[in-house]
Amino acid sequence: MSILLPLEVTDGRLLRASTTKQAVDAFIELLLTTPCRSCVSDPRFGFVFNNLKFEIFNENEGVIYNSGDKEGVETELYSKKVSGTSRSLNTFAAELKEAIEQYEKRVTEVAVTMTYFKGQRKVQIHIEGVLVEDNEPYVYTSSINLWN
Repeated sequence: MSILLPLEVTDGRLLRASTTKQAVDAFIELLLTTPCRSCVSDPRFGFVFNNLKFEIFNENEGVIYNSGDKEGVETELYSKKVSGTSRSLNTFAAELKEAIEQYEKRVTEVAVTMTYFKGQRKVQIHIEGVLVEDNEPYVYTSSINLWN
């Protein structure tokens, strides 16, 4: 059994997950909700999509609009599509897949799909893979509300 991340203390002890899937789900939720550069010990930890929450979302083209004069590495994020799969390099799904592969070693064969639902102003995230511990299929689904 794994200790839950983020850490939870109950009755003076660290709470443990009852299953590997529960532990992986909790960690992926942590990864999804943490903006990059917010963790001092590892500035790359997190999902870069959260760093853009104060930017303007272009619904017609499915990209985040660059509303400032930002230069450097961040400018490449503005050409990435919100909807797409991790097989396409120019999507946020590929960014999320890369983060999961780097930080969550209990899951292999990771595939990520992100789908934008215009009427709901929501991005659906679907992650599939294989749990290393028991070779069982792994599926995780979540959503992010858009800020416009």
